Amino acid sequence: MLFSENISVAVQQLRSSKFRSFLTTMGITIGIGTVIFIVAILEGYNKNMTAELNVLGANTFQVQKHDDFRGMEVGHGQKQAYRKNLKKELAEAIRIDCDMIDGVGAEVWDFGAAIRYEEKTTNPNISIAGGDPEFFVNNGYFIGSGRALTWDDVASHRKVIVLGMDVVEVLFPFEDALGKLVRMNGQRFQVIGVLEEKGNSTFGQSQDNRVAIPITSFEDLFGENRSVNLTVRVKDGVPMDEAQSQVIGVLRQERKVRAGEDNDFAIFSNETLVDSFTNIAGKIKLVAVLLGMVSLLVGSIGVMNIMLVTVTERTREIGIRKAVGARKSTILIQFLSESIILSIIGGILGMILGFGLAFMVSVTLKIPLAVPVWVVLASLLVTSFVGLAAGVYPASRAANLDPIEALRYE
Repeated sequence: MLFSENISVAVQQLRSSKFRSFLTTMGITIGIGTVIFIVAILEGYNKNMTAELNVLGANTFQVQKHDDFRGMEVGHGQKQAYRKNLKKELAEAIRIDCDMIDGVGAEVWDFGAAIRYEEKTTNPNISIAGGDPEFFVNNGYFIGSGRALTWDDVASHRKVIVLGMDVVEVLFPFEDALGKLVRMNGQRFQVIGVLEEKGNSTFGQSQDNRVAIPITSFEDLFGENRSVNLTVRVKDGVPMDEAQSQVIGVLRQERKVRAGEDNDFAIFSNETLVDSFTNIAGKIKLVAVLLGMVSLLVGSIGVMNIMLVTVTERTREIGIRKAVGARKSTILIQFLSESIILSIIGGILGMILGFGLAFMVSVTLKIPLAVPVWVVLASLLVTSFVGLAAGVYPASRAANLDPIEALRYE
């Protein structure tokens, strides 16, 4: 029997019992659908997050007290409960003692503020950064109009402020914000600049609902009992790891960390953040694949069972074919073809299910969607292998039936 004829017979047999064939493929469908759904969503996140996690400027890394950033682990220091706050004076020590550094800034944050201008007030969700002139370039912020903070602003504790576009749109929808006086925490600040718009993050959060004021003015407003973050910009041509080692040496000396003890601070860069996210995403993918494998195992058992039932139901047919000269190999290929086609149908339904769910989630939550080619090819290969593995025993049983006994079967 030709291969095409085998396929034709297999399809006819599956069509003759559509509902049973559909139920048989459910395990495979769910397994493939689960893997494709999770991989498609994560791949989309990977692409956007790789760009979005470049939160620092070029050739820049950050030093902070804690080992986590947005829930991702970025360091491996000693127990955080015993860590001292980082002080802004450390930035000056790095400037003096590190010749691989092009610039270093200190910054500190507060969240949930409201900004007011005359009768208009923003929602109480504004992030306030206390920084110095290095804050903008080290964090990849650009001034759209006006100017940035200066060292004179910092030294003089000036009440000046740079606004993000969300604040501007609420307080100054029809007028120029520059030069105006806004109120924050009961204090008046003069607007000296407006940040360029950055838009929403992958998770739908605005990156423009923030303002920046001199770090000294921030401390006047909120106190000096907070740990600062240090942003360090490396000179062109200097390897990042060498510059980090130099900074670590200075910080350990300034903070009196003993030899052999772990750092009592964390260092991360854009690359660190991307690696951390990729590591988390990889673990989620692994879990998805394992869940899919369990479903595929259940599905393969279902395919094997239904093929065994099919062999029993078609015993007499097999006997007739053998009586008119059909070879064992012909019977074997026929039943293997049915098993493989059944599994491939389950795989195709699974891909449709996975793509459909991923698309709905993407549209509903406004998150990116990406479907790598490898996951489609892998799905087809896996389902074909499952069909082959599940069909070997039933096909072999059918091929080895005694034609005389098979013809007597009722």
